[in-house]
Amino acid sequence: MFKIQILTSSRPLAKNDKRLKGVKDVDYYKEGGIYKYTYGASTDYNKVLRTRRTITAEFKDAFIIAFRNGEKMNINEAIAEFKKRKNK
Repeated sequence: MFKIQILTSSRPLAKNDKRLKGVKDVDYYKEGGIYKYTYGASTDYNKVLRTRRTITAEFKDAFIIAFRNGEKMNINEAIAEFKKRKNK
């Protein structure tokens, strides 16, 4: 599963927090005591890449991360797995 990380916070943010810039359907996960906020989710890397382009005006440092079975994984490995699946 690919997601776009848009920001981090030391505390949970309210859904209407101004740092979320009005973006809806934001999710988060906690890693090392930090709340990491994500937007968009798809098993299709290309779809998430296109979605990231739509929010870079609001979140210029947004980047793509990947999860397998709910655990964060190496993005390069995830992209390689996606390409393998796509070519089958």
